[in-house]
Formats: sequence, C-alpha cells, structure tokens
Amino acid sequence: MTGQKKLLKGRVLVVGDGGLGSPALFYLACAGVGTIDIVDGDRVELSNLQRQIIHNTNSIGDSKVDSAKATLLAINPETTIHCIDRRLALDELSQLINGASCVIDATDNFASRFVINRACVLQQTPLVS
Repeated sequence: MTGQKKLLKGRVLVVGDGGLGSPALFYLACAGVGTIDIVDGDRVELSNLQRQIIHNTNSIGDSKVDSAKATLLAINPETTIHCIDRRLALDELSQLINGASCVIDATDNFASRFVINRACVLQQTPLVS
C-alpha cells in the first residue's frame, strides 16, 4: 500500500503519445499514477494505429491527447489527465515540468528531445527517454 500511495501522489509528464508514448501511458494509468500530463499536437491517423495502441479507428481525426485521455480514463477513472494539444516552447515546458515527479520523452525528433532535456535539467527533474 505504501508504494501505491506514492504512485497516486505522483505526477508524470509524457511528451508524445504516439508509438512510444502510447504504451507508456497505458502502464502509467494501470499502475495508478495519480496525475498524467500529456503533450502532443498531432491528430490520430489511420496509418499510425498499428503502433499507436492507445488510439483506435473511432478516434481518427481527433487530437491524440483527447483520444489518449478517453482511453486512459476507461482504464483508470481515478487518474487525473491534463491534455496539452500543441507543441511547447522551452519556457512553457519548464513551467509544466515544475512539480512533475518525472518526465517521459516519447518524441521522435532530435529538436524536441534537446528542448525536453534542457527543460528537465533546468528544473532538476528526472527524464526517461
């Protein structure tokens, strides 16, 4: 119970909910993480569904963060999900990271990875990439 209570108090920021972020988000919700922040500015596309397991054909054309939120709440309605449906600049990301237990970088480009790493270093927040 002690570990589960720590997870419930935890807040994880996941940047990207595509092929890498989808399974990470599933497991965070299943594990009982209390708050999950999701950042992704893309839409669900049919061509990505084979690897983006958090989305389905009913959500094609929807924002990825809204699609992910619906799936995660179906798994664990006790989890609080915050959706940011756009890309963030360094200062915005640094503010969002402040107070997070950990950040998961699930992006697929180096420019984003460098910005996320820089923001985590500035905030002294653990980064999983």
